[in-house]
Order: sequence, then structure tokens, then C-alpha cells
Amino acid sequence: MTSAELCRLADHKVAEANSVSRDADHLRSQAAALKGLLDPLAPISQRVWVGPAALDFEEQCTQHVQTIDNQAALLQQIAGEFEDRVRQLRCRAAELRAEALAVDSAAAAAALPTRVI
Repeated sequence: MTSAELCRLADHKVAEANSVSRDADHLRSQAAALKGLLDPLAPISQRVWVGPAALDFEEQCTQHVQTIDNQAALLQQIAGEFEDRVRQLRCRAAELRAEALAVDSAAAAAALPTRVI
């Protein structure tokens, strides 16, 4: 590969890392939005009605809150995995840039005229 191709590949890896990082941020945002979404329902229902239907509603709310909290935690975990991928992509981009520099250095060294003394 030429140094220009290595640099283009490095740029592509950085762009991919930035995209994955944005996806991770979006997942974290969605997880935060989900967390606590149903928390206010049970207290509101307790002020509105009592009895078996109210207790059943509160129990269902509690179950759904747990499910949503679990999903939010899963989104946070996936976002963390995305960030790991971002670090890998950025590292690979740095390696590609170093390879490009080595190719350029080798080409420059090969282009130097040799002096015989």
C-alpha cells in the first residue's frame, strides 16, 4: 500500500470510530430516557384509586420498571462495547499513519543519491 492509501484507510477508521462513538452516546441517551420512565405511575395511581385493580396496576408497573431498567442497563453495556471498538479503531488508525510515515521515510531514503567517497 502507498502512504496515501494508508492515510485514507486511517481517515476511514477515524470516521468509523467517530460514528460508533456517536452511536454509543445515542444509546446512553436512550438508556437515560428509559430509566425512571414509569417510576411516577405507581404514586399517581395510589392517589387516584385503591383496591385490587390498583394493587394489580402497581405490581405491573413494578415489573415493567424492572424490565425497562434492565433494558437501560443493557443499552449502557452495549454503549461500553461500542466505546471499546472506538478505541480499537483509533489505535488501528494510528498504526496505519505510522506505517504511512515509514513508507514515506523509506521512499525518501531510497530517493537520496548515494555518494561514494
